[in-house]
Amino acid sequence: MNTAPSSNDANAPWRTPALSCDVVMKGGITSGIVYPGAIVELAKRYTFRSIGGASAGAIAAAATAAAEYGRTTAAGGFARLDSVPGELGTTDSGESRLLKLFVPERSTRRLFGAALGFAERGKVRGIWGLVRAFPRFPLVALALALVAAGLALFGPLPWTVAIALIALAPWILVVGLLRNAYTAFLRVADNDFGLCRLGPASSDPKAKPLTLWLYELLQDVAGKQHGDPLTFGNLWGFDLPPSPDTLTDADRETLERLGWDAAARRIDLQVMTTNLTNGRPMRLPVGRTRYENRAEDGGGLLFDPAEWDQFFPKPVMDHLIAYSRAPGGERGRILAELAPGKALRVLPSGFALPVVVAARLSLSFPVLISVVPLWDIRYRTGTSPQLRRVLFSDGGITSNFPVHFFDAPLPRRPTFAINLAGFEPGEEPDPEDPSASVVDPVPATGRARETWKEIDSMSGLFVAIKDAMQNWRDNSQARLPGFRERVIHVKLAHGEGGLNLAMERDKITELNARGRHAGLRLVELFSGAPADQPPVLTRSWDHHRWARLRVSLGALERLLRGFRLGYTEPEPGDAITPPYDARIIGGTVAPYAFGSDAQQAFAVKTVAAYSALVQDWGTGTLDDSGQPHPVPALRLVPPV
Repeated sequence: MNTAPSSNDANAPWRTPALSCDVVMKGGITSGIVYPGAIVELAKRYTFRSIGGASAGAIAAAATAAAEYGRTTAAGGFARLDSVPGELGTTDSGESRLLKLFVPERSTRRLFGAALGFAERGKVRGIWGLVRAFPRFPLVALALALVAAGLALFGPLPWTVAIALIALAPWILVVGLLRNAYTAFLRVADNDFGLCRLGPASSDPKAKPLTLWLYELLQDVAGKQHGDPLTFGNLWGFDLPPSPDTLTDADRETLERLGWDAAARRIDLQVMTTNLTNGRPMRLPVGRTRYENRAEDGGGLLFDPAEWDQFFPKPVMDHLIAYSRAPGGERGRILAELAPGKALRVLPSGFALPVVVAARLSLSFPVLISVVPLWDIRYRTGTSPQLRRVLFSDGGITSNFPVHFFDAPLPRRPTFAINLAGFEPGEEPDPEDPSASVVDPVPATGRARETWKEIDSMSGLFVAIKDAMQNWRDNSQARLPGFRERVIHVKLAHGEGGLNLAMERDKITELNARGRHAGLRLVELFSGAPADQPPVLTRSWDHHRWARLRVSLGALERLLRGFRLGYTEPEPGDAITPPYDARIIGGTVAPYAFGSDAQQAFAVKTVAAYSALVQDWGTGTLDDSGQPHPVPALRLVPPV
């Protein structure tokens, strides 16, 4: 029984935090068990304003946002979130509650059991699990060997023939096992490329797969009824009516503003998913209402209610149907021709998107967890439009540690980042001392913390190549000055987190303790300790802000000098390219014409001010060797 004080208790440690912060969490499947402890400690000092993550980090981010939303509710908030590790550590029919969240579909149940055997029990016991999962050919091989031996002992069969048949049995065993496992693996594609959909259509009607469990958890933590899904609009500070038909023009204007102005949101939750079909990351929610129909901004995607019924509980589907619409106009006409039997609807990807949908889109670990299908029309010059499936998988594929979320040139509040790292060779965790598994953020004057891999085998080489392709951007971002001073590292050993779905209660408690220590250290480093005492200005927070200011001044100087050079000095010998000032004057025609004469005049005035500012600098510079290193670069990047 949970004895933690409820969040509406006047003495609850989460009642009235003194400061605000943001937080970003890394993906890692069951490694996410680290996060509740860290979050409940941070919540004693800080109100969470912006929260983000990918994969398991997105699950933790959604739960954190829900807890912030329900901070003062009677039974929800951080008191409820604090009970989650203990809940997952309980056992049911000999299995951990954590493992029972990963329910395979009927067609993939045997393959899931075999894969779990290798992941949890090692090679020898894993092979035995494979034999138990696919017994037909092992039994055939055993029967052949026994019959051959019996006929040689008691019958006319020569021993040479019997030995040959007995020698053939292992090959039947191996080839048969491989054939059955391969056939079962092919069925994974029919299950949306995963062993587990994690939705209502599980193979065990008595089970509560992860998506259903998460939905109920979010509702409880947020203090909302199970029939009224928590949405991004709720987090932003707007309570949605049951139907969009009752939204007034003023309501829609408010939601549009909240869509583009993250600073105006009460709670800003953002998660990362991966669009496999188009090969790029995507941040949810889309935000601006007018972007919901623009594919290049992440909107306009279509969902099939018949498909999504297998992924999400009924209250979520009822809400999505209520807040979606069938495509109209030319798009509707094309869909009527291409898919007359499909009742496709436009996904509400902004304020009306349920939080659990975004979290599930981010958590789709390849093969283990099924991808989530959406649909879109593909237009190509010279060919007819085509209806194509757009598959969304784990956010960690493209950005497993989106430390750049909520970045600003000058931070008004700390944006903490919790990184999941490995132990160095020769190190190991101390179950009695969580501090031995937590590494403080690098001081502002310290050297960036590198990720090291011992590559001493071909398999190690391929793993390192895969990790570099997947994580290079996140790794580079996390070591930059202005970022690295707020990244705390929680170390996990082999057998901890990751794909270890059957972790025992003691291990879950141990990992949660590491997260709790990480949260306590961030509170201490950035606002003093303990959390029940008034906050103070600390060296870590002051130095972080100063490092970011120095970095931003140098980067802005380089950007503006480069802007002025390109604007005022054409390429020598180029007689065909008009200068930019002439292009601005002609900017009243397509493409991307100015919206008005006033906007055009403002462009002329702004560019002149930039140019004059740089000219006035002369030889003065803040972009010198005294600024923090490595020196970052400002550049235009997609909004992910």
